[in-house]
Amino acid sequence: MLEFIQELRTLSGGKPVGFKLCLGLKSEFISICQAIRKTGITPDFITVDGGEGGTGAAPIEFANSVGTPIREGLAFVYDTLIGYDLKDEIKILASGKIVTSFDVFKAVALGADACYSARAMMMALGCIQALECNRNSCPTGIATQKKELVKGLVVKDKKVRVANYHSETVKAFVELLAAAGLEKANQIERHHINRRINFHEILSYEEFFPALETGQLLEQPYPKSYIRHIAKASPERF
Repeated sequence: MLEFIQELRTLSGGKPVGFKLCLGLKSEFISICQAIRKTGITPDFITVDGGEGGTGAAPIEFANSVGTPIREGLAFVYDTLIGYDLKDEIKILASGKIVTSFDVFKAVALGADACYSARAMMMALGCIQALECNRNSCPTGIATQKKELVKGLVVKDKKVRVANYHSETVKAFVELLAAAGLEKANQIERHHINRRINFHEILSYEEFFPALETGQLLEQPYPKSYIRHIAKASPERF
């Protein structure tokens, strides 16, 4: 895979090349990091999707049951890149039900350099989640090539709605930054986010997802939570 990334980068004249994943087995992502260290081939970006994301064309069992949720997956990818001293060379993009400005804030706190939103923008465009994306019969005219259905998508009207949604979401994100006493998104850290565990207990993301130190996975002793996953990992294969 990394050799293919390098080939794409070379053939495209040096354009940024990366890949997208929804975390499954942790050992597989560790294998990728080990392969990056071994080959010296580094993707420009890695997009982390969450198990709660997915297209309306996805099989229902996959949409409901497959893949690590965005918070856990994003935190693990970021921490593992830090542990293998790779993060400075790789940008992390986050997806997976990024709908509100607070969703963006949480993703940045867990290590995302940027976020993108598909579901929310689609709904601003007029998506009613009919789950017919793969049938060419989308009733709103968005995910179809049928002329009689496409007529329902009035671009002149919908483009304003999408632009307004994006603008207001960014505005709200800036307000959250200000409320936290911050000036830039890269100042957001895990301790800025709290999550209620039960009626009596609240923990910060810093407590939920303890960060690794740079290079901590390059030599033993490994953190306890990583030992069994590293034992299953190999830079040669998944």
